[in-house]
Amino acid sequence: MDLGLNGKVALVTAASRGIGQAVAKRLADEGATVAVSSRAPAAAPGQTPYPVDQGDPAAVERLVPDVVAAHGRLDALVINTPGPKIAAFLETGIGDWAQAYDQLVRPAVQLATAGARVMAGQGGGSILFVTSTWVKQPAPGGVLSASMRSLLSALAKQMSLELAPLGIRVNQLMPGATGTDRMRTIVAAKSQANGTTEEDEIAKVVAAIPLGRWAEPEEIAQAAAYLLSPAAAFVTGESLAVDGGAIRSTL
Repeated sequence: MDLGLNGKVALVTAASRGIGQAVAKRLADEGATVAVSSRAPAAAPGQTPYPVDQGDPAAVERLVPDVVAAHGRLDALVINTPGPKIAAFLETGIGDWAQAYDQLVRPAVQLATAGARVMAGQGGGSILFVTSTWVKQPAPGGVLSASMRSLLSALAKQMSLELAPLGIRVNQLMPGATGTDRMRTIVAAKSQANGTTEEDEIAKVVAAIPLGRWAEPEEIAQAAAYLLSPAAAFVTGESLAVDGGAIRSTL
C-alpha cells in the first residue's frame, strides 16, 4: 500500500536505536526525506543526522529551524523522547521528577511548538507523539514515565483540537512491550527489584499479552508511518495502542 509519503520531509527524534530508529527507516523506505536526531545519530540511506541532546534546551530549540533550513519544509514530526528511570513512587524524590520532566516533557513541548508553527505557515502537516501504553494501564515502577507521558497525551489531544483548522493532524502512538534496549533495561530493573531472573520477568511480560509475544520495533514503525501519512488524512486526536491486546479496557 502506498501511504503517500514519497517526497515528504520528516523529523524523527531519539532515532539512534529502538522504536525511533525503526520509524525513521520505515519513513525513508516509503520515500520520505528523513532527518534524524539523537545525541549521536547514525544516519541510514535517505536520512540526515542532527546531533541533538534533548537535555539541552538550546539544541532542541535549533533543531526544527535547522531541518527546515536544509529541506525547505516539515511535513511530519515524530516526537520520541528517552524514558526516565524505573522506580516505585516511594523511591522517587523531587530531583527524579525534575529530571523526568526535562527528559520527556520540556523537549516535547519545544519540538511540538516549533513544528506546529512551521506547519501552520505551510498549510498543514502531521505530528505524532510516541508515548506508552502505561498512560492507559500503569505498571509497577513506571510512575515517572506514566505521569510525564500522560501530560503529553493531554497535550496531543489539545493540540489536535486547536490545530485541525490549520490542516495539522496530531496523534499519539502508545507502544506496548517492545524488543528494544529500553525494554531490556526495564526487565533488568524488575529482575533486580524482585530477586528473579530476567527470563522470569520476560515470561511475566509475555504472559500478559494475548498475542503471546512482545512487539518488534518495526511493527510499531508501521503504525507510526500510517498515522503520519496522507492515508490517515481523517485521523487526528487519536491514541493508538500497539500492544498485542495487553490493554484490557474497552475504551
